[in-house]
Amino acid sequence: MDSLKLDLMKMAQTQYRQAAPSVSEKADVPRGTGLSFEDLLESSMKRVNDLQQDSDKMVNKLATGDVEDISEVVLSAQRAEFALRLITEVRNKLVDAYQQLGRMSV
Repeated sequence: MDSLKLDLMKMAQTQYRQAAPSVSEKADVPRGTGLSFEDLLESSMKRVNDLQQDSDKMVNKLATGDVEDISEVVLSAQRAEFALRLITEVRNKLVDAYQQLGRMSV
């Protein structure tokens, strides 16, 4: 059984080396947006926080009577709620992926 695993690993390494571009080929490939995943996640979390704070401000304005149209408050609250649900699902998927990586055998 162990020899089968070793053979499969050797085959996978060989195929990876054949499929991987050389260093000179990598230089011609354009890069992405320039943002790292960490930066993208951080800016998304800041945006969610801003939406939550805006929603809180709108609710406070509604309580004091400074809002003319209640639909603005409702839309602000719904945007904040949706953004929070979305970022929570992203977090859940990241945690799940991390746990799956931890369970993988080497």
